[in-house]
Amino acid sequence: MSPFDQAARSGAVLAPRAELGTLSVTGPDALTWLQGIVTCDVSGVAPGAGRWGLILTRQGKILADVLVVGGEGAVLLGIPGAALPRAHEYLASFLIMEDADLTDESATFAWLSLHGPKAASIAARIAERTSAAYGDVDVTGLGGAAVVVRREKEEAARQVALAEGAALASAEDWLGLRVERLVPAYGVDMDEQRSPHDVSLERRVVSWSKGCYLGQEAVCMQDMRGKVKRRLAVLRLDDGRVPVSGSKVFDGAAPVGETRSAANSAVFGAPVALAFLSAAAAVPGTELLVEGSRAEVVDPR
Repeated sequence: MSPFDQAARSGAVLAPRAELGTLSVTGPDALTWLQGIVTCDVSGVAPGAGRWGLILTRQGKILADVLVVGGEGAVLLGIPGAALPRAHEYLASFLIMEDADLTDESATFAWLSLHGPKAASIAARIAERTSAAYGDVDVTGLGGAAVVVRREKEEAARQVALAEGAALASAEDWLGLRVERLVPAYGVDMDEQRSPHDVSLERRVVSWSKGCYLGQEAVCMQDMRGKVKRRLAVLRLDDGRVPVSGSKVFDGAAPVGETRSAANSAVFGAPVALAFLSAAAAVPGTELLVEGSRAEVVDPR
C-alpha cells in the first residue's frame, strides 16, 4: 500500500475539487425547500454538518450529484460545473412561494474535499483559520469532509490542511481512490440516463426515512420491484493494463457491459475500473473478460 493509500485509510488526504461550482441557498425557508428537492436528508445541515445527495429529474434520473454544506446564513451546494447551469435553472423553477433565494456563487467559492478518519478534524481547523464553511461529508466510506472557501483563501486552506498532516492528492491519486471505493463521477460514470440504483448509490445518498423529494416515486418503485437491469461495479484487471473508457466487458462470449473510470491501484495490486454491468454479472467474485483480458468483480476496498 502506498503512503497516499495509508493516509486515506488512517489519516487524511486532501483533494481539490476544481470541477465543482457553487449554488447558494439563502432565506428562512432554505433548508425546508431543499429538503423537498434533494435525495439526502438535509434537516441536520448546519455549520460543520454536511451531506452528499443527488438532484433527480421527475423520472428519477440523475441531473447532478451535490455536496451540501451549512454556512453562515446560507446553505452551499457543490455541483459539477458541467451540470450546474441546467441544475440552477431546474432548481429555480421550484422556487415559487418559498422565502428563499438561489444564487450562483461559483466565482466566489472553491471546494476542497478531505477523505479519511481525520478529515473532519482537519476541516474544522481549516475553517477556524480561513473562515471557510465545512461539513462532515463522507463519500468514500473512509470518513470525510467538504470545505467551501473563498477563492482568495484557497491556497491558505490547502496549507493548513498540509500542516495538519493531510496528504495532497494528485488528480491520479483521487481517481484511483474513488474507483477503489466505487465513487462515481458525474459526466463520466453517471449522467441523466442513470438512476441511483444504476450507479450503486441508492443506499449511500438517498434517505429512505425523510419526506418527499423530486424523483422519489420513481426511485421507490424501482427499489420495491427489486429489478435493476444494470449496476456500476468495481472490476480488478489481471493483465496490468488500465482499460480505456468504453472498453467492452464479456461473460464468455456474451457482452455484459462496458468500463468507465479506471486507474492503477496499489491497494488491489492491479488496475481497477468502474464498469456498468448487467445485474447478474455485477456480483463480487464473477469472472469476466475486458477486451479479452481476465477481470473479476470485487468489493470496494
